[in-house]
Amino acid sequence: MTEEEQSEPHPEPELYLTGDPDMDSLNRFQSLIQKQDDRALVLSLAAFAEDILGRLLLVYLRESKQAKELVEGFNARLGTLSTRIKAAYTIGLLTKKQHEDLEVARRVRNAFAHDWEGVSLESPDIKALIGRLHAYAVDQRPPPSNPREQLLQAMSTILMELRVQVTQHLKYARRAPFVGFRLTTTKPTQQKAMSKIS
Repeated sequence: MTEEEQSEPHPEPELYLTGDPDMDSLNRFQSLIQKQDDRALVLSLAAFAEDILGRLLLVYLRESKQAKELVEGFNARLGTLSTRIKAAYTIGLLTKKQHEDLEVARRVRNAFAHDWEGVSLESPDIKALIGRLHAYAVDQRPPPSNPREQLLQAMSTILMELRVQVTQHLKYARRAPFVGFRLTTTKPTQQKAMSKIS
């Protein structure tokens, strides 16, 4: 290959743009991760999942400063992939199987993030984890036998489902219902006034 051929930029694949920023970002993401090695793929999938879970929580939780503080910023209580998975599952935004698959992906991510030597999707322990994925696919295709493709298919499906859920919550203005209540309707200042009268 000549120097000229090496420096020639490779054409980017044509993206299917929907006009929906959430779905378009998912399409861009899908295009980018195809070129990544195992470590980059795993870390990118986890980062994207963390991002969409944070967005989902913010869209669903009551619109407030407190919700933003929980999910965003330095030391946010729901600022990690682990806490976002737990919170989204606990308040009913994830199915049991989505929760389990995201936990598998989180554990695979941790294996790659905390080992600077040769971790691979072909490693027996990683393959065993990936083998626990439920392998749902929107197009109903059977699960691939390759661990990389298994992880990619399972996570792509979940990420698409979560993006659609964000869009639906925004479209229909669905938020966590307010269920708080007080045991009394008499304000403390009214109680003091009433005790002085009697």
